[in-house]
Amino acid sequence: MSQWLQKLANWYDRRQKLKQPWQSLRYVALDIESTGLDPKKHQILSIAWMSIHPPVMHLGNAQYHVFAHGQELELGQSPTIHGLTRQDFLHSSEPKQTFAMLSRALNDAVLVCHHKGMDWRFLKHVEAQHGIPFKPLAIFDTLAFEKHKLERNPHQPIHGGQLTLSACRKRYNLPDYNAHHALTDTVACAELFLGQCYGVSVSKSPLNLLLKSYA
Repeated sequence: MSQWLQKLANWYDRRQKLKQPWQSLRYVALDIESTGLDPKKHQILSIAWMSIHPPVMHLGNAQYHVFAHGQELELGQSPTIHGLTRQDFLHSSEPKQTFAMLSRALNDAVLVCHHKGMDWRFLKHVEAQHGIPFKPLAIFDTLAFEKHKLERNPHQPIHGGQLTLSACRKRYNLPDYNAHHALTDTVACAELFLGQCYGVSVSKSPLNLLLKSYA
């Protein structure tokens, strides 16, 4: 099969899967903690991901990885850097091996994150840097979903802080977690995703309809 025909077949397969009831698909919630917002200037310090088969979150199979990048040398007298301790950096993961694992996890799955702009930007940089492809079926952005939901009420403009992961969770009566830890935020994002989807859809709603609801 030619490369063009293979791409066409992959496109058609993806399109058909996105027409399936959203609960029948597999999802991967993800969170990245970094030294800044620009992947060309800043580094990923930690990453976590977890599979979801609605309504089940597979917490026991969640992955959590820390990358040193020499950060343990920058701690000095400070006990932590971005919430990570010197002890965390002693168990640093190998980046290429870790991202290869993530690539396999995202195959035939929908990526779920809170703020697609940041997480996806870092993953695309990793893709270019290490030659590791990230090809999820689609990306569900819990922040964008919530923003669209709030914007439908023109009498209540969105104020600062209303779209943080913690603030969004409160509107679904989800518990408070300590923020800015990759694994904790991954779990928090997964719970928010399930709360959002179950709150607005029936079990037979196709995923592409949910994605269009905030596009």
